[in-house]
Parts: sequence; C-alpha cells; structure tokens
Amino acid sequence: MEKTIQNEKAIAVISSKAAEVISFKDKESMIERVWCRNPEHWLNCNPILFPYTGPLPDGKYSFEGKDYFLGSHGLARYAEFVFEEVKEDEATLSLSYDEDLLKVYPFRFKLTVTYKLDGSRLCLSYRIDNLDERELPFKIGFHPAFNCPMAEDSVFDDYYLEFAHEEDLHNPEFPELDQGRKILLKDVLYDHQLFYRNGQIASPYVDLTDGMHAIRVGIEGYDTLGFWRKKNDTPFVCIEPWYPRNELRKAPFFKGEELYDMLPAGESFRCSYYWEIIH
Repeated sequence: MEKTIQNEKAIAVISSKAAEVISFKDKESMIERVWCRNPEHWLNCNPILFPYTGPLPDGKYSFEGKDYFLGSHGLARYAEFVFEEVKEDEATLSLSYDEDLLKVYPFRFKLTVTYKLDGSRLCLSYRIDNLDERELPFKIGFHPAFNCPMAEDSVFDDYYLEFAHEEDLHNPEFPELDQGRKILLKDVLYDHQLFYRNGQIASPYVDLTDGMHAIRVGIEGYDTLGFWRKKNDTPFVCIEPWYPRNELRKAPFFKGEELYDMLPAGESFRCSYYWEIIH
C-alpha cells in the first residue's frame, strides 16, 4: 500500500513495505530525490535499521540458550507496516511484534514512524515502545538513498558532500582527507563506503549537491555517519545517520561485546532526523 502526503512546497510517497519513503519531490522542479529501488543496483531506498545495524556473525545471535537467525540490518527493512493515520501533509505507520517476529526477535515491541512535511523539509520521526516485561536491546539507524545525479543536466563527478561547518575529515581509509567542509564524491565513493564514528562529525547537517541541485540531511545528535555507494556505476548515494545518542543503559547483546541500548520495560524511545530539498 502506498500513500501520498503533500503541502504547498513538496510531495512525498510512502510505502507500507518497510515504511520506506519511495518518492520526495519539490513541486517547483518535480525532480525526484529518492532512489527508485531498481534491483539491478539496490532494491531498497531508505530502510530502517532495527534492532541492529550490519550483518550478524554467521547470520545469527543467541539469547537464553537459543539461536535466532536474521538478515543484515535487522527486521524492519523486510516488514510490512500498517498505516495508522494519514493526513494531507503527514502519515504515521507502525510495526508491532507478532508470532513470526518473535521467532527472530523475542521481545514485544512497537515501532512507530511518522513522516511530516514542513515546507520543503520532510521530518522523519521514530518511536520504539517496549511492551515486554524485560529490557529490550536495540540499535537504530537510517539508510536513505538519494539519486546522484539528481537531474539530467548533471553527472556524478560533479557532486560533493558539504557540511554545515569545517570538520576534521580524517579517515583511516582515506588519509588524504583532512580539515574542510567538502568531500568530492569522485575521490572517495567509487565502489566504497565512508564512515565516521564516535561523534567525529559535529555539523548539524550535510548536503549532497552539485551546486545546482541539493538534498540536505539532518545528522545532529547521531554517533555515526556513513556514506555508501554500492558500486562505481550506481546512480545513488546513501547518507546514513546511525545511533542517536542517549542515556539508556548499554549492554552487549547481538554481536559479542558490542554494546546496545537497553530500553526498560514499559518505556519508550524517540529519535528523528530530516531531509530537506534546498534547490
């Protein structure tokens, strides 16, 4: 099922499959910003990474003496969400535990997603409710893919990432990066990924732009920021804020000694970020 929301500036289409935003355009140019999910390259466009990110060791984890098998980035990216409410400029969807989900993630939860337009900005908000009688282990991250190039009159090599402020861009895999506000995509994202961790990036947003067309992604308050392109002819770039910073207790769970947020029984966790069409 797909639903459309819009206001005087922008229009977005949301799918119940994985609660993905499958289209985001400004009404003036009608340029599509969201990757089209062409399976030749990548069949997702902005999956929610929950209750963990990345692959599991051997595709499984253990809890209370039992093995659970689940794919890369968790269960939300494969799930069918339910539309709870749709207004002209806002839509809310949810995913709740059921017998099938308990077989791969043995915790009772509800994940609620709200998408709301505010001018040319799309605000993406998330709420995790722990409906269980024990702590719920999780991490959450986001993996939106934006068309690159965005328009017929531009090419991939013209695009760059531009931060709000000058940053320490040093990265072990790209020692040539230093201080600055810009990263030229042609220098780093040919069949590669670029991740910054432990709050290294301080800017509240980053733009994907060629100077004429731009999408801005709000990244404030996230511990990890990733940029990914599947291969060197893929016409999209992912901008990925992971791990919203919080005061929840941390404990190892899915992957050895790696720490996860532990949401107490009966409590909720909220986070958000945004996309904005600049020009």
